[in-house]
Amino acid sequence: MMDHAIENQYAGLNAAQVRKVKWVAEEPASGFYLPLVRTLMEEYGKAEFGASFVFTSTAPREGVSLVVTTLAKELAATSGEKVLIAMTSAIGNFAPVHGVEPAEPVIREGNGVFRLSPPQSANHATRVERFELLRQLTSLFPFVLIDSPALSVSTEALEFGALSHGVVLVSAAGLVRRNRLLQAKRMIDFAGVPLLGCALNRRTYPIPDFLYKRL
Repeated sequence: MMDHAIENQYAGLNAAQVRKVKWVAEEPASGFYLPLVRTLMEEYGKAEFGASFVFTSTAPREGVSLVVTTLAKELAATSGEKVLIAMTSAIGNFAPVHGVEPAEPVIREGNGVFRLSPPQSANHATRVERFELLRQLTSLFPFVLIDSPALSVSTEALEFGALSHGVVLVSAAGLVRRNRLLQAKRMIDFAGVPLLGCALNRRTYPIPDFLYKRL
């Protein structure tokens, strides 16, 4: 369902303008996350092998997966290195469904972006096994972006974050209140996990892109 903040942006716009705003809201413009890309590259420069980063939000449906996918493309294009996207539910789980051909562990999406295959069955791997797989993945891929459930429904972001190079908090523009973001930051700080930054999702541009960039 469309959130009220985006819905209000449509007031007074013609059909062509509405399509433009919708497109930008659903697919961030190229270079939108460039400052965050640079931060991840700096962290990678400090790593002995590859670097892993956890992406989460305060609550579900804030667009973590969209941000991770968009950022992975920008990161691969900017760094020239391979980037792996891995959902926490897929880390440590390659068991196929009975009677189904096992899927390839890693799917190549092109332009330097790869994705860990989604789980085909319940994940029965232990925490130690999952953490060991993450260590192996960072030895194979320079960048591993971990798509994690929201902090309000799971502790996985903090668990994997403790073994990664930091956490990025995704927030949906016009939806998340300041107190929820502060509470999420306190949780991350209490877990001793570095907070590398916030990624704003669903930001809209009521004016054309080329004009916005000149402001």
